[in-house]
Amino acid sequence: MMIRRIFVTFLIIMLTISSGCWDRRELDDLGIVNGIGIESAPGGKIRIIAQTLNTTAIVRGTGGGGAGTTFQKAYRNTVAEGNSLQDAIDNLTKVTPIERFFSHNNVVIVSEELARKRGIRDITDFLERNPELRLDPWLIIGRGSLVSLMDQPGRITLIPTQRINSYMKINKISASFAPLNVGQFIRLMQSPCCQPYTAVIETGPNESLSAEPGHDLASGVVPEPVNQIMVNGTAVFKEDKMVGWLNAAESRGLLWVRGEVKQGNINFPIPGEEEKSAETSILKSWSKIEPSIKDGQVSITVHIKVNTYLIEIQGNIDPEMTAALKRLEASQEAAISREIEATLKKAQGEYNADIFGFGEAIHRSYPAEWKQLEAQWDEVFPGLQVQIKVESSIRHTSLIEKPAEPAEE
Repeated sequence: MMIRRIFVTFLIIMLTISSGCWDRRELDDLGIVNGIGIESAPGGKIRIIAQTLNTTAIVRGTGGGGAGTTFQKAYRNTVAEGNSLQDAIDNLTKVTPIERFFSHNNVVIVSEELARKRGIRDITDFLERNPELRLDPWLIIGRGSLVSLMDQPGRITLIPTQRINSYMKINKISASFAPLNVGQFIRLMQSPCCQPYTAVIETGPNESLSAEPGHDLASGVVPEPVNQIMVNGTAVFKEDKMVGWLNAAESRGLLWVRGEVKQGNINFPIPGEEEKSAETSILKSWSKIEPSIKDGQVSITVHIKVNTYLIEIQGNIDPEMTAALKRLEASQEAAISREIEATLKKAQGEYNADIFGFGEAIHRSYPAEWKQLEAQWDEVFPGLQVQIKVESSIRHTSLIEKPAEPAEE
Protein backbone atom coordinates (compact mmCIF):
# COMPACT_ATOMS: atom_id res chain seq x y z
CA MET A 1 0.00 0.00 0.00
CA MET A 2 2.82 2.42 0.87
CA ILE A 3 4.67 1.63 -2.36
CA ARG A 4 1.47 2.24 -4.32
CA ARG A 5 0.95 5.59 -2.56
CA ILE A 6 4.52 6.65 -3.26
CA PHE A 7 4.19 5.53 -6.88
CA VAL A 8 0.98 7.57 -7.35
CA THR A 9 2.69 10.62 -5.85
CA PHE A 10 5.59 9.94 -8.12
CA LEU A 11 3.34 9.97 -11.19
CA ILE A 12 1.78 13.27 -10.07
CA ILE A 13 5.26 14.79 -9.75
CA MET A 14 6.12 13.51 -13.21
CA LEU A 15 2.96 14.94 -14.73
CA THR A 16 3.61 18.28 -13.08
CA ILE A 17 7.22 18.66 -14.13
CA SER A 18 6.69 17.30 -17.64
CA SER A 19 3.91 19.71 -18.61
CA GLY A 20 6.51 21.93 -20.26
CA CYS A 21 9.82 21.17 -21.93
CA TRP A 22 12.15 23.93 -20.75
CA ASP A 23 12.44 22.60 -17.18
CA ARG A 24 11.73 18.94 -17.80
CA ARG A 25 13.46 16.48 -15.46
CA GLU A 26 13.96 12.83 -16.29
CA LEU A 27 12.69 10.00 -14.09
CA ASP A 28 16.22 9.04 -13.07
CA ASP A 29 16.92 12.60 -11.87
CA LEU A 30 14.41 12.40 -8.99
CA GLY A 31 15.24 10.97 -5.56
CA ILE A 32 12.32 10.12 -3.27
CA VAL A 33 13.91 9.52 0.13
CA ASN A 34 12.29 6.69 2.08
CA GLY A 35 14.68 6.64 5.04
CA ILE A 36 17.89 8.14 6.36
CA GLY A 37 20.66 6.82 8.58
CA ILE A 38 22.95 9.03 10.66
CA GLU A 39 26.24 7.95 12.22
CA SER A 40 29.61 9.32 13.25
CA ALA A 41 32.44 9.78 10.76
CA PRO A 42 36.19 10.24 11.32
CA GLY A 43 37.48 13.67 12.27
CA GLY A 44 34.39 14.61 14.23
CA LYS A 45 32.27 14.66 11.09
CA ILE A 46 28.84 13.15 10.56
CA ARG A 47 27.80 10.61 7.95
CA ILE A 48 24.36 10.35 6.35
CA ILE A 49 22.98 7.39 4.41
CA ALA A 50 20.00 8.35 2.24
CA GLN A 51 17.83 5.52 0.92
CA THR A 52 15.96 6.60 -2.19
CA LEU A 53 13.52 4.68 -4.33
CA ASN A 54 15.07 3.25 -7.47
CA THR A 55 12.37 4.67 -9.70
CA THR A 56 13.72 2.93 -12.79
CA ALA A 57 13.41 -0.47 -11.15
CA ILE A 58 9.94 0.28 -9.71
CA VAL A 59 8.50 1.55 -12.99
CA ARG A 60 10.16 -0.96 -15.31
CA GLY A 61 10.29 -3.95 -12.97
CA THR A 62 13.19 -5.40 -11.02
CA GLY A 63 14.22 -8.03 -13.51
CA GLY A 64 12.73 -10.86 -15.44
CA GLY A 65 14.60 -14.10 -15.17
CA GLY A 66 16.66 -16.41 -17.26
CA ALA A 67 20.35 -16.52 -18.05
CA GLY A 68 22.20 -13.24 -17.86
CA THR A 69 19.36 -11.37 -16.15
CA THR A 70 20.40 -8.46 -13.95
CA PHE A 71 18.14 -7.86 -10.98
CA GLN A 72 17.87 -4.22 -9.96
CA LYS A 73 17.21 -3.20 -6.38
CA ALA A 74 14.07 -1.22 -5.69
CA TYR A 75 16.19 1.26 -3.74
CA ARG A 76 19.55 2.98 -3.83
CA ASN A 77 21.72 4.05 -0.88
CA THR A 78 23.92 7.14 -1.08
CA VAL A 79 26.51 7.98 1.57
CA ALA A 80 28.09 11.36 2.24
CA GLU A 81 29.92 13.06 5.12
CA GLY A 82 30.01 16.63 6.36
CA ASN A 83 30.74 18.91 9.28
CA SER A 84 27.02 19.08 10.01
CA LEU A 85 23.87 17.27 8.91
CA GLN A 86 23.00 19.93 6.35
CA ASP A 87 26.57 19.84 5.03
CA ALA A 88 26.34 16.05 4.67
CA ILE A 89 22.97 16.31 2.89
CA ASP A 90 24.39 18.91 0.52
CA ASN A 91 27.31 16.60 -0.21
CA LEU A 92 24.91 13.83 -1.27
CA THR A 93 24.45 15.62 -4.60
CA LYS A 94 28.19 15.39 -5.21
CA VAL A 95 27.91 11.60 -5.01
CA THR A 96 24.68 11.21 -6.98
CA PRO A 97 23.49 14.34 -8.85
CA ILE A 98 19.76 14.11 -8.21
CA GLU A 99 17.31 16.32 -6.37
CA ARG A 100 16.06 14.54 -3.26
CA PHE A 101 12.52 14.80 -1.86
CA PHE A 102 12.24 14.12 1.90
CA SER A 103 8.46 14.42 2.22
CA HIS A 104 8.01 10.61 2.07
CA ASN A 105 10.74 9.84 4.57
CA ASN A 106 9.52 7.11 6.97
CA VAL A 107 12.43 6.44 9.33
CA VAL A 108 15.43 8.19 10.84
CA ILE A 109 17.99 5.66 12.08
CA VAL A 110 20.70 6.91 14.45
CA SER A 111 23.69 4.69 15.21
CA GLU A 112 24.01 3.42 18.77
CA GLU A 113 27.62 4.62 18.90
CA LEU A 114 26.61 8.20 18.06
CA ALA A 115 23.62 8.15 20.42
CA ARG A 116 25.78 6.98 23.33
CA LYS A 117 28.86 9.16 22.81
CA ARG A 118 27.72 12.39 21.15
CA GLY A 119 24.02 12.35 21.91
CA ILE A 120 21.35 13.28 19.39
CA ARG A 121 20.43 16.82 20.42
CA ASP A 122 21.97 18.28 17.24
CA ILE A 123 20.07 15.74 15.14
CA THR A 124 16.67 16.42 16.72
CA ASP A 125 17.28 20.16 16.48
CA PHE A 126 17.98 19.84 12.75
CA LEU A 127 14.95 17.59 12.18
CA GLU A 128 12.70 20.03 14.03
CA ARG A 129 13.95 23.14 12.25
CA ASN A 130 14.10 21.84 8.67
CA PRO A 131 10.77 22.65 6.95
CA GLU A 132 11.26 19.87 4.40
CA LEU A 133 11.47 17.15 7.07
CA ARG A 134 8.36 15.94 8.88
CA LEU A 135 8.20 15.00 12.57
CA ASP A 136 6.19 11.80 12.15
CA PRO A 137 8.94 9.46 10.81
CA TRP A 138 10.11 6.87 13.33
CA LEU A 139 13.28 7.74 15.25
CA ILE A 140 15.14 4.46 15.75
CA ILE A 141 18.51 3.38 17.15
CA GLY A 142 20.54 1.12 14.87
CA ARG A 143 23.16 -1.31 16.15
CA GLY A 144 26.25 -1.99 14.07
CA SER A 145 26.97 -0.58 10.62
CA LEU A 146 24.04 1.44 9.29
CA VAL A 147 25.29 0.98 5.72
CA SER A 148 24.90 -2.78 6.16
CA LEU A 149 21.64 -2.46 8.09
CA MET A 150 20.04 -0.33 5.37
CA ASP A 151 21.12 -2.71 2.61
CA GLN A 152 19.43 -5.90 3.79
CA PRO A 153 17.34 -7.26 0.91
CA GLY A 154 13.85 -8.60 1.44
CA ARG A 155 11.59 -10.97 -0.47
CA ILE A 156 8.19 -9.43 0.33
CA THR A 157 8.94 -5.80 1.21
CA LEU A 158 11.90 -5.00 -1.01
CA ILE A 159 12.89 -1.62 0.45
CA PRO A 160 14.68 -2.01 3.83
CA THR A 161 13.51 1.28 5.35
CA GLN A 162 9.94 0.50 4.30
CA ARG A 163 10.30 -2.88 6.02
CA ILE A 164 11.52 -1.13 9.18
CA ASN A 165 8.52 1.21 8.99
CA SER A 166 6.22 -1.82 8.84
CA TYR A 167 7.91 -3.37 11.90
CA MET A 168 7.20 -0.22 13.91
CA LYS A 169 3.56 -0.16 12.86
CA ILE A 170 2.87 -3.76 13.90
CA ASN A 171 4.48 -3.35 17.33
CA LYS A 172 0.99 -3.40 18.87
CA ILE A 173 0.76 -7.11 18.02
CA SER A 174 3.61 -8.11 20.33
CA ALA A 175 4.35 -4.99 22.43
CA SER A 176 7.98 -6.18 22.67
CA PHE A 177 9.60 -2.84 21.89
CA ALA A 178 8.65 0.81 22.34
CA PRO A 179 9.11 2.98 19.23
CA LEU A 180 8.64 6.75 19.10
CA ASN A 181 8.44 9.06 16.13
CA VAL A 182 10.63 12.16 15.90
CA GLY A 183 8.02 14.51 17.36
CA GLN A 184 7.20 12.22 20.31
CA PHE A 185 10.89 11.75 21.10
CA ILE A 186 11.55 15.50 21.05
CA ARG A 187 8.61 16.17 23.39
CA LEU A 188 9.93 13.65 25.93
CA MET A 189 13.49 14.93 25.60
CA GLN A 190 12.29 18.46 26.36
CA SER A 191 10.12 17.37 29.27
CA PRO A 192 11.47 18.00 32.79
CA CYS A 193 9.35 15.09 34.06
CA CYS A 194 10.20 12.18 31.78
CA GLN A 195 13.07 10.69 29.78
CA PRO A 196 12.85 9.50 26.15
CA TYR A 197 13.21 6.00 24.72
CA THR A 198 12.72 4.32 21.36
CA ALA A 199 13.14 1.03 19.49
CA VAL A 200 16.45 -0.66 18.60
CA ILE A 201 17.09 -2.50 15.32
CA GLU A 202 20.00 -4.62 14.13
CA THR A 203 20.84 -7.38 11.66
CA GLY A 204 20.88 -11.06 12.50
CA PRO A 205 21.04 -14.45 10.77
CA ASN A 206 18.05 -15.38 8.64
CA GLU A 207 16.82 -18.72 9.98
CA SER A 208 14.73 -19.21 6.81
CA LEU A 209 17.84 -19.57 4.62
CA SER A 210 18.23 -23.13 3.39
CA ALA A 211 21.70 -24.59 2.76
CA GLU A 212 20.32 -27.51 0.76
CA PRO A 213 20.71 -27.72 -3.06
CA GLY A 214 17.89 -26.32 -5.16
CA HIS A 215 17.50 -23.09 -3.22
CA ASP A 216 20.02 -20.87 -4.98
CA LEU A 217 20.46 -18.80 -8.14
CA ALA A 218 22.17 -21.71 -9.88
CA SER A 219 18.87 -23.56 -9.63
CA GLY A 220 16.91 -20.59 -10.96
CA VAL A 221 15.61 -19.60 -7.51
CA VAL A 222 16.24 -16.31 -5.73
CA PRO A 223 17.38 -17.48 -2.27
CA GLU A 224 16.41 -16.07 1.08
CA PRO A 225 18.74 -13.28 2.29
CA VAL A 226 21.64 -14.41 4.49
CA ASN A 227 20.79 -11.81 7.15
CA GLN A 228 17.62 -10.02 8.14
CA ILE A 229 16.57 -6.88 9.97
CA MET A 230 15.39 -7.51 13.52
CA VAL A 231 13.83 -5.26 16.14
CA ASN A 232 15.70 -5.91 19.38
CA GLY A 233 14.21 -4.12 22.35
CA THR A 234 14.21 -0.49 23.43
CA ALA A 235 16.92 2.14 23.88
CA VAL A 236 16.76 4.19 27.10
CA PHE A 237 17.91 7.81 27.08
CA LYS A 238 18.96 10.31 29.72
CA GLU A 239 18.17 13.63 28.09
CA ASP A 240 19.70 13.28 24.61
CA LYS A 241 22.18 10.43 25.25
CA MET A 242 21.47 6.72 25.15
CA VAL A 243 22.35 5.18 28.52
CA GLY A 244 21.02 1.65 28.24
CA TRP A 245 18.79 -0.93 26.67
CA LEU A 246 15.70 -2.98 27.55
CA ASN A 247 15.05 -6.48 26.23
CA ALA A 248 11.64 -7.58 24.91
CA ALA A 249 10.12 -8.45 28.31
CA GLU A 250 11.47 -5.27 29.92
CA SER A 251 10.17 -3.23 27.00
CA ARG A 252 6.69 -4.59 27.64
CA GLY A 253 7.15 -3.77 31.31
CA LEU A 254 7.60 -0.15 30.26
CA LEU A 255 4.52 -0.31 28.03
CA TRP A 256 2.41 -1.88 30.81
CA VAL A 257 3.11 1.10 33.06
CA ARG A 258 2.45 3.63 30.29
CA GLY A 259 -0.84 1.93 29.33
CA GLU A 260 0.32 1.15 25.81
CA VAL A 261 -0.07 -2.65 25.69
CA LYS A 262 -2.91 -3.32 23.28
CA GLN A 263 -2.23 -6.86 22.06
CA GLY A 264 0.20 -9.71 22.60
CA ASN A 265 0.44 -12.97 24.54
CA ILE A 266 1.31 -13.71 28.15
CA ASN A 267 3.07 -16.96 29.07
CA PHE A 268 3.07 -17.99 32.73
CA PRO A 269 3.58 -21.18 34.79
CA ILE A 270 0.63 -23.28 35.89
CA PRO A 271 0.30 -23.19 39.69
CA GLY A 272 1.40 -26.48 41.18
CA GLU A 273 2.93 -27.57 37.85
CA GLU A 274 5.64 -24.94 37.36
CA GLU A 275 7.38 -26.96 34.65
CA LYS A 276 4.26 -26.50 32.52
CA SER A 277 2.70 -23.29 31.31
CA ALA A 278 -0.39 -21.55 30.00
CA GLU A 279 -0.63 -18.78 27.44
CA THR A 280 -3.24 -16.09 27.09
CA SER A 281 -3.92 -13.42 24.48
CA ILE A 282 -4.48 -9.83 25.57
CA LEU A 283 -7.89 -8.36 24.81
CA LYS A 284 -7.50 -5.03 26.56
CA SER A 285 -5.38 -3.40 29.23
CA TRP A 286 -5.45 -0.19 31.26
CA SER A 287 -2.97 1.48 33.56
CA LYS A 288 -3.04 4.30 36.08
CA ILE A 289 -0.08 5.92 37.83
CA GLU A 290 -1.12 7.16 41.26
CA PRO A 291 1.44 9.31 43.12
CA SER A 292 1.35 9.97 46.85
CA ILE A 293 3.25 12.37 49.11
CA LYS A 294 2.92 11.75 52.84
CA ASP A 295 5.15 13.29 55.49
CA GLY A 296 7.51 14.37 52.76
CA GLN A 297 7.86 10.81 51.39
CA VAL A 298 7.04 10.27 47.72
CA SER A 299 5.65 6.97 46.47
CA ILE A 300 3.97 5.64 43.35
CA THR A 301 1.29 3.01 42.91
CA VAL A 302 0.87 1.56 39.44
CA HIS A 303 -2.56 0.03 38.80
CA ILE A 304 -2.79 -2.41 35.87
CA LYS A 305 -5.98 -4.06 34.65
CA VAL A 306 -5.84 -6.73 31.96
CA ASN A 307 -8.46 -8.80 30.15
CA THR A 308 -7.26 -11.90 28.31
CA TYR A 309 -8.47 -15.18 26.86
CA LEU A 310 -6.83 -18.57 27.06
CA ILE A 311 -5.16 -19.84 23.89
CA GLU A 312 -2.95 -22.68 25.18
CA ILE A 313 -2.60 -24.70 28.34
CA GLN A 314 -0.42 -27.61 29.40
CA GLY A 315 -0.96 -30.02 32.24
CA ASN A 316 -4.16 -31.33 33.80
CA ILE A 317 -5.72 -28.14 35.13
CA ASP A 318 -9.35 -27.53 34.13
CA PRO A 319 -9.78 -23.78 33.41
CA GLU A 320 -13.56 -24.10 33.58
CA MET A 321 -13.38 -24.69 37.31
CA THR A 322 -13.63 -21.41 39.19
CA ALA A 323 -10.85 -22.19 41.66
CA ALA A 324 -8.49 -23.30 38.86
CA LEU A 325 -9.27 -20.20 36.81
CA LYS A 326 -8.51 -17.97 39.80
CA ARG A 327 -5.13 -19.68 40.21
CA LEU A 328 -4.38 -19.09 36.53
CA GLU A 329 -5.33 -15.42 36.86
CA ALA A 330 -3.06 -15.05 39.90
CA SER A 331 -0.17 -16.60 37.99
CA GLN A 332 -0.86 -14.31 35.05
CA GLU A 333 -0.82 -11.26 37.34
CA ALA A 334 2.51 -12.38 38.80
CA ALA A 335 4.00 -12.70 35.30
CA ILE A 336 2.95 -9.14 34.45
CA SER A 337 4.37 -7.86 37.74
CA ARG A 338 7.71 -9.57 37.02
CA GLU A 339 8.00 -7.77 33.67
CA ILE A 340 7.34 -4.40 35.30
CA GLU A 341 9.70 -5.11 38.21
CA ALA A 342 12.51 -6.04 35.81
CA THR A 343 12.04 -2.74 33.97
CA LEU A 344 11.96 -0.77 37.21
CA LYS A 345 15.17 -2.44 38.36
CA LYS A 346 17.01 -1.31 35.25
CA ALA A 347 15.48 2.16 34.97
CA GLN A 348 16.03 3.00 38.65
CA GLY A 349 19.10 0.94 39.53
CA GLU A 350 21.21 1.08 36.35
CA TYR A 351 20.10 4.01 34.21
CA ASN A 352 18.45 6.48 36.64
CA ALA A 353 16.05 7.42 33.85
CA ASP A 354 12.36 8.08 34.50
CA ILE A 355 10.98 6.61 31.26
CA PHE A 356 7.64 5.81 32.92
CA GLY A 357 6.40 9.36 33.45
CA PHE A 358 6.33 9.16 37.27
CA GLY A 359 7.59 12.73 37.51
CA GLU A 360 4.87 13.86 35.14
CA ALA A 361 2.21 12.15 37.29
CA ILE A 362 3.55 13.90 40.42
CA HIS A 363 3.61 17.21 38.53
CA ARG A 364 -0.09 16.82 37.66
CA SER A 365 -1.24 15.74 41.11
CA TYR A 366 1.13 17.81 43.27
CA PRO A 367 2.24 20.85 41.23
CA ALA A 368 3.50 22.83 44.24
CA GLU A 369 5.51 19.91 45.64
CA TRP A 370 6.91 19.13 42.20
CA LYS A 371 8.56 22.55 42.09
CA GLN A 372 10.64 21.39 45.04
CA LEU A 373 11.22 17.87 43.67
CA GLU A 374 12.11 18.77 40.10
CA ALA A 375 15.63 19.99 40.85
CA GLN A 376 16.44 16.84 42.85
CA TRP A 377 14.50 14.26 40.83
CA ASP A 378 17.75 12.54 39.83
CA GLU A 379 18.40 11.85 43.52
CA VAL A 380 14.80 10.93 44.37
CA PHE A 381 13.92 8.67 41.43
CA PRO A 382 16.40 5.79 42.07
CA GLY A 383 15.00 5.29 45.59
CA LEU A 384 11.36 5.96 44.71
CA GLN A 385 9.02 3.40 46.28
CA VAL A 386 6.85 1.87 43.55
CA GLN A 387 4.00 -0.52 44.31
CA ILE A 388 2.57 -2.61 41.48
CA LYS A 389 -1.05 -3.75 41.64
CA VAL A 390 -2.19 -5.99 38.81
CA GLU A 391 -5.76 -7.15 38.37
CA SER A 392 -6.34 -9.58 35.53
CA SER A 393 -9.32 -11.49 34.20
CA ILE A 394 -9.30 -14.46 31.84
CA ARG A 395 -12.58 -13.78 30.08
CA HIS A 396 -13.07 -17.06 28.25
CA THR A 397 -11.25 -20.23 27.26
CA SER A 398 -11.82 -20.27 23.48
CA LEU A 399 -14.99 -22.45 23.82
CA ILE A 400 -12.93 -25.45 25.01
CA GLU A 401 -13.76 -26.61 28.51
CA LYS A 402 -10.55 -28.55 29.24
CA PRO A 403 -7.55 -29.97 27.39
CA ALA A 404 -8.15 -32.98 25.17
CA GLU A 405 -7.03 -36.28 26.68
CA PRO A 406 -6.37 -39.70 25.11
CA ALA A 407 -9.29 -42.09 25.34
CA GLU A 408 -8.97 -44.88 27.89
CA GLU A 409 -8.85 -48.40 26.49
